[in-house]
This record gives sequence, structure tokens and C-alpha cells, in this order.
Amino acid sequence: MKTKLTFIIITLMGSMNIAFAQKDTIKTDLLKDIPIWMAEYHVPCVGVGLIENGKIKWVKNFGCLQAGHPAPNNTLFNIASQTKPITAMLTLKLVQLGKWDLDEPLAHYWIDPDIANDPYLGKLTTRIVLSHQTGFSNWRTDNGGTKLHFNFEPGTKFGYSGEGYEYLRRALEAKFHQPLNVLLNAYLLKPLGIKDTHYWSAHLDTNRFAMWHDGQGHRYQTSIQTPVNAADDLITTIADYCSLCMYTMQMADEGSPVYAEMVRPQVKTKPDNYYGLGWGLVTGLPDGNYALEHGGSDIGVRTMALFLPKSKSGIVIMTNGDNGMFVSDRIIKRALPDGARLLETMNKGATAHQRITLNDQTIDGYTGIYAQSNGKIMKVERNGNSIKVSGDGLPTAVLFPESTNKFFLEGYDVQLEFPDNHSLIVFEGGRQIMTINRK
Repeated sequence: MKTKLTFIIITLMGSMNIAFAQKDTIKTDLLKDIPIWMAEYHVPCVGVGLIENGKIKWVKNFGCLQAGHPAPNNTLFNIASQTKPITAMLTLKLVQLGKWDLDEPLAHYWIDPDIANDPYLGKLTTRIVLSHQTGFSNWRTDNGGTKLHFNFEPGTKFGYSGEGYEYLRRALEAKFHQPLNVLLNAYLLKPLGIKDTHYWSAHLDTNRFAMWHDGQGHRYQTSIQTPVNAADDLITTIADYCSLCMYTMQMADEGSPVYAEMVRPQVKTKPDNYYGLGWGLVTGLPDGNYALEHGGSDIGVRTMALFLPKSKSGIVIMTNGDNGMFVSDRIIKRALPDGARLLETMNKGATAHQRITLNDQTIDGYTGIYAQSNGKIMKVERNGNSIKVSGDGLPTAVLFPESTNKFFLEGYDVQLEFPDNHSLIVFEGGRQIMTINRK
């Protein structure tokens, strides 16, 4: 006769076997489906890292670095804006060590000549930079400008800015008399045993580098050589970035004052979405859970890290194609139990969008070639009762009309507005990203 204890053990083992079977099914499905999604969206290379219980469970790179060059599992990716969280974790480490202050004015170490006489100068602090409340544009060249200036008073609202991170870099380098890459290695990467993350150098193993590709899968002739930048262009592997995410979850769990600030909502970006310090925060999940996230987007680059500190689980995805976000979203939905809900929360806008019907003449009036101030091109074509956009660094996507001059990307908080027949405005996350003029 089976004892009660034996019955409990058998039941538990059965539950464990079911759980392992489910995980194996997910892995099997991903191995089968990711190449299909890559072909559908013309993305040559996709890297995936799964984290479970605070450990790397699976790392796999699919496809090719470029035509004829299969991707190894230690493929190197340019991660664009996913650089920012690494800069943030370095800075928070310096704060934890007592070598830096979250709320000291950065003007004590660096003053950009463009804003030297601005009354807002003293309000710039590390906290303000890491939570994207500087008041700067993403880049000073946005919208045709050439000088740095404040669009609003620092600390009063959210405004995503790479310029803010570069301002912080100059302040750090001025105080420590060392370049950012040296500080990064000394205080963060080397102590964590992260050895394959760095900025470009003549020693870069280009045989492992995932070259950039457009929305049709054609390779961009973009130089691998990139400068040291606090906000952009770090080069790393899936495994290394998973290690950074696991370290971040560990710091969030330990609850020290510095890292408590990291996961505390510093500014609201939209419903259930906030910025902490260096990371986006997604709230409103079951059982009081929250997620940390950050993506990267540049010409031929789409990356995403999404993880849940309470369960110490998550995913890191890197791609070398403009359409990589569409592949990443499918992977997240499949790989994470709350993946669909997380994406819905992250991608939703503050307002709902409803399709309407426009006549062909109206839509045709918006078609053509538009050029950004940096020379990047956007192509707008009619696609039935919608428009299809493509171009340098842009996903190839179909947007639907919601008014006579406004179009939206279904499932994402992205809109285009045509104020006239000579220009268009791009909105993302409820904020104006850029204005582009027709060629």
C-alpha cells in the first residue's frame, strides 16, 4: 500500500515532469518557428537568451551574420540603445561605492557650452538623466537643430534622450579622468566576469559580428567602427547581456537604497509604464509583479531585454534587421508566460485608434520620398486603404488611417501625421520623435 508521503512525492514528481515538458515544448517550438518568422520578416540573424531562476538556461543564435556566414553562438551584436542600461548600472555602482552622487548637479564636473548660461543648468543630475527627464531632445540634431537646448524644465516630465546620457558620460570622465570604456571595464564588466562586451576597437573579431540589414534583408554598407558613446553602439553577445540582466535582478532583490531607486517609478511614460533609473518599468502584472525592460533601435538593429526580478526570469533578444521587432515580439509571446500581456502593456498608447476609410486621392497625396536632416530616407507608398512605410533604419510596416491626415501602426504606439503635403511627423510612445520633409 502506498503511504501518504509516497503519494505526495509521486504527485510532485509528476508536476515537475509536466513543467519540464512544457519548457521543452517551448524550446522545440522556438527552434522550429524562429527561422520561419525570420524568413517572413527578412531578418538574417536572431539571437535569443532565456533566463530562469536567475540562471542562463538557453542561448541560441539563428541565421547568418550576412549572406554565407552562419552565426555562431557567441555572435557579436551592436545593441544600439541597449547600451544605456549598461551605462546606468556602471553609474549606480559608483553611487553604491560612494564615488558618485545621484542628485549632485552635473555642472560641478561638466558644462556644455550651448547651455552654459541657461537657468536650468543646475537642475541636471544623474537621477534626471537616468530617468530621461533632462528636457533635451534625443539628439541635438533632431528636427534640424545643431545646438543643445532644453525643451522643458528638467525633472518636470519624461523625454527620452541620448544626449542626456552623453552629458553624464562627459561628467563622469571629467571627475575620474578616465574614458567611459575604461570605467566600465574596471567597475562593472570585469568584476562580473563579462569579457565579450566592449566598444569598437581594431581588435574586434569581425568574423563574429552580425552585419546590419534593411527591411528587405539587404545588407547596409555601414561601418563597424563606432565611437565610445554612453547611449549607443556598444557591442556584446546574448550571453553577456543575460549576465547583466541577472546582475540587475540580483541588485533589485537585495533592496539596497541605490537599487531600490533603480526600480522605483521616477516618471510615468504612459499607463502602467514608467522609467526607473536606466530601465523601463512595466507594472500592473498579476500578484504585484513588475518587469524591467529596454530595447535598442538603429539602422539594421532591433534588440530587447525583458525580465521579471521577482521570479528571476526573462529573455534577451538581438537581431540584425530593421524588421527585428516583429520577430522579437513573437518570441516574447511564445517564451514568457506573461509575454502577450507584457507586450500589450508596453506597446499600447494612451488613446485607442480606430480605422477609417480614405479615398485613394487623399492617400496618394502623402506618398513619396521623405528625407531626414541626417540624410536617412523614408519611403511612403499607398497599400490599399493604408500606407506602407520603409527606409533607412525603419521597419517595413503598414499603417492605417484614423483621420484624414493621421495613420497608426496596429499593436504599437507609433503614429504618422501629415500636417501638409510637404512633411510628416513621427510619434512614438505619445511623443513627437521627428519631423521629416518630402524630397
